[in-house]
Amino acid sequence: MYTNRISIDKDSPVPIYHQVATNIRERIMKNEWKEYEKIPSEAKLTEEYDISRVTLRQALEELKREGIINKIQGKGVFVKYNPKPFVHDFSLPTALNAKLEQSGNNIIPVLLTSSMCGPIPHVNECLKISEEENLIYIKRLFVFNNKPIGLNRSWLADSMVPKILDKPLIGNHLSTTLSINYNLTPVNIENSIQSIIPNAADMKLLNVQYTVPATFLKSISYLIDQNPLEYSETIWLGDSVKFTFNTNTMQ
Repeated sequence: MYTNRISIDKDSPVPIYHQVATNIRERIMKNEWKEYEKIPSEAKLTEEYDISRVTLRQALEELKREGIINKIQGKGVFVKYNPKPFVHDFSLPTALNAKLEQSGNNIIPVLLTSSMCGPIPHVNECLKISEEENLIYIKRLFVFNNKPIGLNRSWLADSMVPKILDKPLIGNHLSTTLSINYNLTPVNIENSIQSIIPNAADMKLLNVQYTVPATFLKSISYLIDQNPLEYSETIWLGDSVKFTFNTNTMQ
């Protein structure tokens, strides 16, 4: 039996059903109930949370909309999938796209835009190219368990990747395309991270409400000769991606 009962804050502006849904989601993420396993009955859950059946059903409906649970008539409520966040390890010296490809977590990149654009001062500066050089711009949506979790924008110097727009990216993977078609493989990546609220256009692409926080990751990948290869900006949904890193104090 679950012993760490949630403490419902009935004076909070956060609706009670949302607090309950958040806690049930966390319990599923901690594997209290595994995928395809039946969760406790309405009677037991209303007793645990000290709430009405109406409030509980609102919470379960929220989880159902997210695809986390599935209601089967006459049988009960079952876990459909565990919404554990994708984990990106900053300690690994690989570019973000390569990390996604190697993760085995069924991250699906969906290509939204690929085009040539004019120079952008701060991007050209990061890539250490002339102020006049055109850029290759690629925008993709990252999907995990049929849910958008990230929105990626990447820029490359046009001179580094001639005719890259003439053919589709290999599996919509930029790193694979750069490695196979151009023999360009980054060996180092610089990251900066910031908490943000996405703008309206990005929220629409990510299919989220305005209340959802996100992590904004800026990255520059470098080749073995330390020339920049790619500048990227990625918005990760705060509840869908977890970042880890190790700090080595030995110099």
